[in-house]
Order: sequence, then C-alpha cells, then structure tokens
Amino acid sequence: MASTDHTTQFERMGPEECLRLLEAEDVGRLAVIQGRVPVIFPVNYVLDGDSIVFRTAPGTKLAHGDGTLVAFEIDHLSREEREGWSVVVTGRLDEITPTGAELDRLGRLPLTPWAGGVRDHWMRLGLGLVTGRRIGRRSESTAAP
Repeated sequence: MASTDHTTQFERMGPEECLRLLEAEDVGRLAVIQGRVPVIFPVNYVLDGDSIVFRTAPGTKLAHGDGTLVAFEIDHLSREEREGWSVVVTGRLDEITPTGAELDRLGRLPLTPWAGGVRDHWMRLGLGLVTGRRIGRRSESTAAP
C-alpha cells in the first residue's frame, strides 16, 4: 500500500511557463494509438511558433500524420529532491511537405535527428491543449498536519 507524504504538493503551471519549458527542451515522447494499443516514441523536436516540429522516417509516426489526435510529453525529475515537472501537449499531428522558402526556413531550425537513417519527413504537432504540473516539497511551515 502506498503512503501519502503530506509535505508534497502539485502546482499547475501556466501556459507561458509550459511554452518556455517546451522551447528549452529538445527531446520528448509522442503517444499515439496503434491499432487498439497506445505506443510511445521518443522524438527530438523543436518548438516552432505554435507547433512542435520533428523529422521522421516512414513508419508509425508518419502513418499518424493525417490530423490524428496525439499526445506529447516532456518532463524533468530530481529523485534526490523529490521534485519535478511535466508538460503535456494534446493536438493534431500532420505531415508537412515544405517547399521553397518554407523548406529553407525549417532546415535552419535547430533540429538534428538523433536516430540514424534518413529522416526526411517533417511532422507538425499543433499546440491544441497545453498543460503542465510541477511537483515539489512544501516547506514545513506550510505543510498540512
């Protein structure tokens, strides 16, 4: 049976802080439904205005790039301090086929796939719903009895 620590608190983060964290990170997890099973893929990404952009090869992620509703998550945890945060984006995933100036602009984004192989399909996840939570320790003077 799990015990409850009354000195731990959850705090909702505002949209500005969530966007700041999304902009500062470069690796997240994309969650999609494949058949009837949820699957999660690590992807490196860049925040591009009001969307998350990443590159991929043919496969499951590309197959969902048709306006499918997906979830994307980034987080940070400190086990020693027992604190951290999580940002979740829910939105529509689309493959984009940039040409000309748009392809040049995207090519200048700080986005280099970590995985080997050719990743020549550009994917865009619109920032539909963005939520964030922070977990941390309360000071003893504000902890509930």
